[in-house]
Amino acid sequence: MLASVTLATRRRSYWLLFIASLLILLAAVALSLPLYGKGFNADAFRDMTTAKPWKGPGFTLEAWQLAPVGALLLSLFSAAVLFSILVSFRKTASEEIYFFAFWAMSCSFETGRILAARFLEAGSPPSTILIVTRLVLAARFSGYGAFFIAGLRSAGFRNERAGRALLGAIGIGIAAAWTIPLDSGLFESGFLARPSYFVERQLIVVALSLVSAANFLVAVENSGEKVFRVVAVGAILLLVGQAILISAWRPEALAAALILMALGARLVVTRLHSLYLWQ
Repeated sequence: MLASVTLATRRRSYWLLFIASLLILLAAVALSLPLYGKGFNADAFRDMTTAKPWKGPGFTLEAWQLAPVGALLLSLFSAAVLFSILVSFRKTASEEIYFFAFWAMSCSFETGRILAARFLEAGSPPSTILIVTRLVLAARFSGYGAFFIAGLRSAGFRNERAGRALLGAIGIGIAAAWTIPLDSGLFESGFLARPSYFVERQLIVVALSLVSAANFLVAVENSGEKVFRVVAVGAILLLVGQAILISAWRPEALAAALILMALGARLVVTRLHSLYLWQ
């Protein structure tokens, strides 16, 4: 009975996450459309980046015009992956997919960058941008934590309190976002306030990503299941793609990142489902 309740609870969680991600995607599209409409005041973004415009066949796009695309693609990815998890859920007991779903949900909150762009265009005070920045960073850090826990579960660190582990990751993510110093300037075309210690923070993210993927390799040794090697590859593709969509704006980089994330999600979700379906 307990197992069936747990499975039912997870399925409800997947439904709620998917619906939330879909609503966020729709809201983000609605918020981004005025950025490209007539009469939009782009003066607020002129000094945000020194990047050269991207020249296409017969047209030119500024960095700030392409920056929201990365956030929209992450939101689209979030909704698509959560829908995939929902429809492929067949009473498997994979805790990794449960935490992976919350990481996918965290990706949709990158659309807060579009909200920041609208505030900038409206001339809102810097304090408003700082709040939006911290909210986006809180979701991002919490997502990294959920991904890390998914790897730990595969490596054998299991208990019956998945909810507490998830709340712990969210709590740490919020605490980190609200304590990290933010510069008064803007981070190029990302529309968010620039976090201090940028290089150090990036190194921490890279290290955490590598450890998260390495946990799945540890799972190969602990469980004898070679499928975790494929999951580790998928994890690397996902985290690399996410990093690109967070920071890049050029179309070729955005397209490459989306391909990496789509392939990574397929490897992670399908391999974990197939593994636990037979257990």
